[in-house]
Amino acid sequence: GQFAVVRRCRNRSTGVDYAAKFIKKRRSRSSRRGVTREDIEREVNILKELQHPNIITLHDVYENKAEVILILEL
Repeated sequence: GQFAVVRRCRNRSTGVDYAAKFIKKRRSRSSRRGVTREDIEREVNILKELQHPNIITLHDVYENKAEVILILEL
């Protein structure tokens, strides 16, 4: 997509593979590039609440200065 990239990742201690979704954060309110904090929080909250076999499971969330990383089932 335009604001997110999904990559395969592996938990080194367990060897389990996951999908890591890297979402670019919007740097300022006036910027048109990136995703707003509210939109990212909404996606995280929806994924945390939903438990359904056809919807991917959110395992963890990490954040750095430029992006938020969602760790999802593969």
